Amino acid sequence: EDWKRKAELANGTEPARQKVSSPPSKIKCINFGGYEIDTWHAAPYPEEYSRNRVLYICEFCLKYMNSDYVAWRHKLKCPGKHPPGDEIYRDGFFSFFEVDGRKNPVYCQNLCLLAKLFLGSKTLYYDVEPFLFYVMTENDDYGCHFVGYFSKEKRPSSLNNVSCILVLPIHQRRGFGHLLIEFSYLLTRVEKKTGSPEKPLSDMGLVSYRSYWRLVLCSLLLGQKSPISVSTISECTGMTADDIVSALEAMRALTRDPVTKQYALRLDYGFYKEYTEKYAKKGYTKINPDALIWTPYVMGRNNLAHYDEVPVQTIAPREGEDDEAVVQPEEG
Repeated sequence: EDWKRKAELANGTEPARQKVSSPPSKIKCINFGGYEIDTWHAAPYPEEYSRNRVLYICEFCLKYMNSDYVAWRHKLKCPGKHPPGDEIYRDGFFSFFEVDGRKNPVYCQNLCLLAKLFLGSKTLYYDVEPFLFYVMTENDDYGCHFVGYFSKEKRPSSLNNVSCILVLPIHQRRGFGHLLIEFSYLLTRVEKKTGSPEKPLSDMGLVSYRSYWRLVLCSLLLGQKSPISVSTISECTGMTADDIVSALEAMRALTRDPVTKQYALRLDYGFYKEYTEKYAKKGYTKINPDALIWTPYVMGRNNLAHYDEVPVQTIAPREGEDDEAVVQPEEG
């Protein structure tokens, strides 16, 4: 900036007027559900909420407040005891809610702002209409407490089954990230599709996904005694072929014949058994597919035209008109 000012003065021109930006956020931690959680990144909250060191967030409706008194008053009259939307899964103390970004925009925007505090690569905050949000909660007598979430695009042409995924730091190291990933692939299999997370992944996301892919392949190949193809694995797991090949290469399970140039699987049953038993000893919660009550989201014709830019005929033809009739230009 100093160099630009000197160059403009030397050329006899007036220096350009500098842009006035808002002061940097002073938020260092959030008060959420009785916990004070240190933030990892800055989020674009309104300026009047970014002046204090602590930001108070309601754990049910995700409304943000700038003082403990306002938060206390809100807690007395907050009607929400669970995320808005439909509860599509409940097994024991855990539930999943499907929240539509178009029907509940304020909640989803607050959710994106909360996620930005812990995800440096998060860029979406307010344009939440094209997304569905799947919120995981831990339930008790006082309500459904927020644990984490993942989002996915509504448009059917999207090949990503996860756009953004987050587990709050107070709930990490308990296998909940693995649970969210497993649930996302369960929805993908119900849709009879294959899916992959949106790239690039964060460092923690990449570690979690590699661990999940390896565990799924180890469990699948442990009892495999006959030849199997990558496409068959993809149909069974909902994973894309690229992710399967990447995981197999990391496990050193792919070998190539130097003469025929063809690939084959080299199965190490001892490693697969050791890896699956090591994970089982942790005692993490697993997804129960029978507890899912869900119908895949189907976009309307107008929404399809909006998101996928597919020309859709919205006006019915009049009676007596031929749909295939072509208007010929008049000869002059």
